[in-house]
Amino acid sequence: MENIFKKVRTEKDLNNLKRLITKTPELYREILEVRKELNKKEHFLNTKTLVKKILHIEKKAHERGKTKTPTNSELLLMFQKRVGDGRESLDEESKKEVEQILKRLKVRSNSGVTVVSLLTKPYPCPGRCIYCPTEARMPKSYLSKEPAAARALANNFDPYKQMISRLKALEINGHPINKLEVIIIGGTFDYYKKEYQEWFVKEIFRAANEYKKERDKISSSKPLSLVELQKENETSECRIIGLSTETRPDYINFETLNWLRYLGVTKIEIGVQHLNQNVLDFNKREMTRENIAQATEMMRSVGFKFVYHMMPNLPKSNPEMDVQMFGDLYNSKDFHPDMLKIYPCVILKTSLLYKMFTKKEYKNEVGEMSGFDYEPYSDETLIKVLTDAEREIKNYTRVLRMIRDIPATYILASSKKSNMRELVDEYQKKVGFIQKDIRAREIRDNEVDDKDFNLRITEYETNFGKEFFLEYINEKENDKLAGFCRLRLQNDHFDKELSKYENLKVLIDKTALIRELHVYGTVKRFGEEGDQSQHIGFGKRLMAEAEKIAKENNYKKMAVISGIGVREYYKKLGYYLEGSYMIKSLE
Repeated sequence: MENIFKKVRTEKDLNNLKRLITKTPELYREILEVRKELNKKEHFLNTKTLVKKILHIEKKAHERGKTKTPTNSELLLMFQKRVGDGRESLDEESKKEVEQILKRLKVRSNSGVTVVSLLTKPYPCPGRCIYCPTEARMPKSYLSKEPAAARALANNFDPYKQMISRLKALEINGHPINKLEVIIIGGTFDYYKKEYQEWFVKEIFRAANEYKKERDKISSSKPLSLVELQKENETSECRIIGLSTETRPDYINFETLNWLRYLGVTKIEIGVQHLNQNVLDFNKREMTRENIAQATEMMRSVGFKFVYHMMPNLPKSNPEMDVQMFGDLYNSKDFHPDMLKIYPCVILKTSLLYKMFTKKEYKNEVGEMSGFDYEPYSDETLIKVLTDAEREIKNYTRVLRMIRDIPATYILASSKKSNMRELVDEYQKKVGFIQKDIRAREIRDNEVDDKDFNLRITEYETNFGKEFFLEYINEKENDKLAGFCRLRLQNDHFDKELSKYENLKVLIDKTALIRELHVYGTVKRFGEEGDQSQHIGFGKRLMAEAEKIAKENNYKKMAVISGIGVREYYKKLGYYLEGSYMIKSLE
């Protein structure tokens, strides 16, 4: 049968095709061959015995007349093979449409980069938070059946194996892997020994550099240093354009930030959870609002992008306090997060909160037993809290997540809705609320006409500097966002501290900072032409505007906290590498 993909344009068309394949012996035999090839690719790091076992199970199921519905990745490979041998005759535009509909989890690559999450090994945590689960074979707060954690466990937490297997899976599912944002998860990264931190990051870069190489061309004679691996990644086919870690605010200091710059980190995620001190204290968070504010300003002064993890529905809080908390993020000079991950509190087995909730009591600070009457929010209440919280969020913040992907079997009480963000979106549409955070406005993979977009600049003060958020928006389309830049102009408050550290001293003496430059649209191969926003100059325009603002304010040079894989881009704009930053004189 030929041209079976010709009319596939929607999810409904795709489901109809899947049913056709399972009912047609000729087509199902074809999908079995594809499945066999994908199994070998996906499990190439595991044993041959495992691959044989998988194929044996497939064969026996087929012999019993049982058919398994094809996955999108199987259909994508099937389609590519059919196009290659002429059984699918489509023009280029139709071919791209079919490939796009076959890409599973398109959001992984339609914000301009492809995200890869890697988990560190099980290790003690300095915190005692009552809501955190403790699973023996997992880092603190992670659960073995969470998707990223399960992948890490299957690869024995080896960063190289995790990276290779993830790249393989993404590639099989049709996602470009030339621009990678790598997120290191697993608790308080800065609590691990430095030797382990450096080894983990080195293995990430080694995997990215070696992924597209032929096995016999990978040199094993002399291990490369981290700096050498980073240098190689500047021109690698799989470039790491962003690297982030997780930590606690009270672990942020300039010595740590200097070390993270050496590793190539560009973004830091910190567990804020709440801003009310009574709530923080009761939940044994063991930090203060002052810790959070100080950490935030230090991260900004070094150019880092940063993510706050926020946790509504904590014991001792309530809906009104939670909504106020999000307002407090923006009503002083202390916070103003670049990004947010919102993780409503859930009661998980193996956490202290689980014991407190089931026994209805807890031991207070003086060792006496007290009653515990905590009642988690209903789904309806949580949806309203999240909607009202989002009203407080500014245009320069991106809401990365609104729920943590925890399997329902782990949750004793609280919301088990894994699609909470969709439910919030539906409720917001019903009440007429239009989201204004970055994620809600980005153009994703839509085509753009640069004539429809104009520059808007938002300014806000922080404790020791001023932030400029430059963005190209389409005002006629609810401020749809094509690209943005975060520029920081800071005073000399931290110059004395910065001058002590090799990787940070380039930032003193009237140096402006580009903390982030991001242009949205479908990920394109390096050098590939296209009509998405990544190819019509928004990035260059934003950089020119940022340099202009810095000059007008008498700053001498510009520093960019560039991901390793983006250094070549900044070189073309006149920047050079000094320490761990890309630098350009403005004089």
